[in-house]
Amino acid sequence: MKKLILLIALALACTACVKLGGKPIDKRYYRIAPTREHVAPPAQDGPVLSVRRLTISELYNTREMVYQMANGRMESDFYNLYFITPGIMLSTELRNWLAGSGRFSHVVPPGSLAVPHLTLEGVVNTLYGDFAASPPAAVISMQFFLVDESTPDNAILFSGDYTQRIALTQPSADEMVRALNLGTGTIFTQLERDLAQAGY
Repeated sequence: MKKLILLIALALACTACVKLGGKPIDKRYYRIAPTREHVAPPAQDGPVLSVRRLTISELYNTREMVYQMANGRMESDFYNLYFITPGIMLSTELRNWLAGSGRFSHVVPPGSLAVPHLTLEGVVNTLYGDFAASPPAAVISMQFFLVDESTPDNAILFSGDYTQRIALTQPSADEMVRALNLGTGTIFTQLERDLAQAGY
């Protein structure tokens, strides 16, 4: 009797561990990582820039890709996800991008022991695939503020708004990431140019 009970328990345990007749969930993970063509060495006499983590609109603050469908319907993609949350991912890429500009001696994250001369804040207002449009497109928009925290009122030295809408050859996750890489790189390039024109 004891052996029979043990065999039944073992069979139930195996059944619980195996999803009979089902296929494994095939999820794919992506990274937004724009490519910088020219990387300059740090400016020895340049300012120290702190880049805070970018804030993401609550509509798009998810690892799952977000699509806008017809009639204003929004969908999140259970099978296609960003490898890490967009705020952390884009913040890291922005720091790396600006570090390669050659305009700063150091580009550091918040909490660094280095005392920054300038602080860059940003908001990602949109990050989605517009699959209702013809042709479909990837849409990304960001807003940035350069702040001098050494002043009593944290003076804003520069602000800029940037939007990119990149057409897709088809409404797919692969195409969307390709377009987001292109759009993000264009925004970072424009931001770097505008900071330089403003004297930073």
